[in-house]
Amino acid sequence: MSNLEIGLICIGVLVFLVANRVPIGFALIGVSFVGIYWISGPRAAWGTISLVPQTFAATWTLSSIPMFLMMGYVSYRAGLTRGLFKCARLWLSALPGGLAVASVFGAAGFAAVAGSSIACSAAMGRIAFPEMVKYNYDPKLAAGTLAVAGTLGALIPPSILMILYGIIAQVPIASLFVGGISVGLIGYIGLIIVRVKLKPELAPAVNEEITWGMRFRALRETIPILVLVLGVFGGLLAGFFTPTEAGAVGSVLSILI
Repeated sequence: MSNLEIGLICIGVLVFLVANRVPIGFALIGVSFVGIYWISGPRAAWGTISLVPQTFAATWTLSSIPMFLMMGYVSYRAGLTRGLFKCARLWLSALPGGLAVASVFGAAGFAAVAGSSIACSAAMGRIAFPEMVKYNYDPKLAAGTLAVAGTLGALIPPSILMILYGIIAQVPIASLFVGGISVGLIGYIGLIIVRVKLKPELAPAVNEEITWGMRFRALRETIPILVLVLGVFGGLLAGFFTPTEAGAVGSVLSILI
């Protein structure tokens, strides 16, 4: 049997195990071990399973993950993300599907300090969904927007998944962060605007008198989070510190704010 055939069999077994709710980590480890054992013998299989996990876990860049998690926890518990949706709603209400677009911006801001898709979806769902339903948005559009916006946690810096991907694929993490911001925001917002343009009844225009004073007052509430995001990612992209150091800088800055 050729190596290609063995590989295809292993992929099929992996899909079967995952479909039957075997934990993905155990499924990957088990199938990989058997595949290497089948192709290269027991010494290669045992050598790989003893070396690869330790080599991956010993990567210094992984130390940024608990630091970014700490930054997100402090920012959330301190209420630094509270005014994001309100500010986005006041500034973007004139756009087609303005509340849905505001939800994406709010999720992006939350994701920038949390780095977690689950936390982002849970928080924005509680804040934005009642608001969209209140203004007669189609519930499917509202729920779909928030479900998708939650995935910004995996795209917007400090995405934990991107850090792990960068380590595995040997890709510069700062470049991944820049790509995540552009793809996440532009793609999601563009899709919402086009969808509502084609079918306006999904998101009726919000008939609310909004003054420039209200907009600037709301903008003031986002200053702490803007300081945090610009301090961490501005310094990261400018080359003042590495992605590993950025987590520690973010944690300290969030505590100070």
